Amino acid sequence: MGRTLHHLTLTLALLALASTALAQPSTPLGGRLADIVRQADLGDGVSFAVSALSDGREIWASRGDALRNPASNMKLVTAAAALKQLGPGFQMQTGLYGRVENGRIADLVIRGYGDPSLSQGDLYGLATALVDRGVRGVDRIWVDGSYFDDQILPPAFDQQPNETASFRAPIGAVTVDRGSFVLRVIPGDTGSAAVPVLAGAGYFVVDNEMTTTADGAPNVIASQRDADDGRLALVLRGSVPANILGVGYRRRVGNPLLHAGYVLQDVLEDVGIGGRRGVALGSGPNGLPLLASTESEPLALLLHRVGKWSDNFYAEMILKVMGAEERRPGTSERGAAINVRILGQAGADTERLTIVNGSGLFDGNQISARHFTKLLHWVYQQPSIRAEYLSHLAVGGVDGTLRRRLENVPAGVVRAKTGTLNDAIALSGYVLGEDADHGYTFSFLANGIRGRQGAARNLADQLVTALVEAR
Repeated sequence: MGRTLHHLTLTLALLALASTALAQPSTPLGGRLADIVRQADLGDGVSFAVSALSDGREIWASRGDALRNPASNMKLVTAAAALKQLGPGFQMQTGLYGRVENGRIADLVIRGYGDPSLSQGDLYGLATALVDRGVRGVDRIWVDGSYFDDQILPPAFDQQPNETASFRAPIGAVTVDRGSFVLRVIPGDTGSAAVPVLAGAGYFVVDNEMTTTADGAPNVIASQRDADDGRLALVLRGSVPANILGVGYRRRVGNPLLHAGYVLQDVLEDVGIGGRRGVALGSGPNGLPLLASTESEPLALLLHRVGKWSDNFYAEMILKVMGAEERRPGTSERGAAINVRILGQAGADTERLTIVNGSGLFDGNQISARHFTKLLHWVYQQPSIRAEYLSHLAVGGVDGTLRRRLENVPAGVVRAKTGTLNDAIALSGYVLGEDADHGYTFSFLANGIRGRQGAARNLADQLVTALVEAR
């Protein structure tokens, strides 16, 4: 019996070795890719998968099924789902509603449908349309964000509660200037106070003790918190020199709906519309007619900010619009479910993955390199969205977040999405050939590389360059 057990153990060991051998690269390209990964020696947190663009056949993979934080590669799924769910020509509207009586509007409602590109300039256009209708006064401004739910901070964004940078902007169905504001500080006379300048000034509760110095460098110290009434409290300290025009800093707002209302309040005043113009949140009176409206660019163009420039705010707004178009009010959870559904349609296994937001910011999403290669191949097979999807991606060595990377490859060959977090580097997309028979989909996901981001980024570029040379 001992001899039989020994033979059984030996047989299992040989089978294991055979299995390992079969898992080794079976093509020269696979062998080259394996060598590049091995030489980089970045550990077990690196995943890579590459498939033929023609039929989706996997060429080679290393830990292709391992779940990783995809960083901004999450936006690849959001963009694909949005194009399929909403259509490339989908536009988001923002409108002003009210009744004009003797040149006055008692209740003016600004109602939004998730336009991520809504700007202060658009509000000027809407306000000018009111002037053209003979409006001279507005009593109350209502901001109606009911197209979305009340969760203005996307999932996982609470992981850095003290972060005031605009990349962590909140989202609302009416949000101006990407949920951010510019704190501009201009000098006064030497020895006097420096002056903060803010669009939507009524939204801010300012404690200003900045001073103007004769010379030196600007030293603006600004802290912010949500005030009890929903506005934003700013505490300003420091100094600016008298010999400059001023300095500006972009930061996130706290409540995008309230901020939009106060920006509209200022805009109405600028175009000559008076009245009390008080600001409140809510839908306002029922049945008010539409007085003026503006529309976003088509979705296919909005997505350029997502793919080429990795805009978190645009991605989260679009995710929520998807949810709202399925059932109102729109929620991030419903949008994330649509992302999962699209991956399922692409033939990916959706049992183990986790999707909580649309941008990939912070630590919440878990997805594999094979999920991405399957998605990318599926999108390429969809003639209704393929061109728009390819055009929204950064082009290696040409534009977007890849404008200074992969400069050694022919222009237009690499179309991909980057991803960067403190502990994650990602790059997924396409290597295009003269036809689909000579192209690839690929996905590089590296986690656990804190302090080695540069090496991980270099490894991703080496792998993609190898694919370009193998076309």
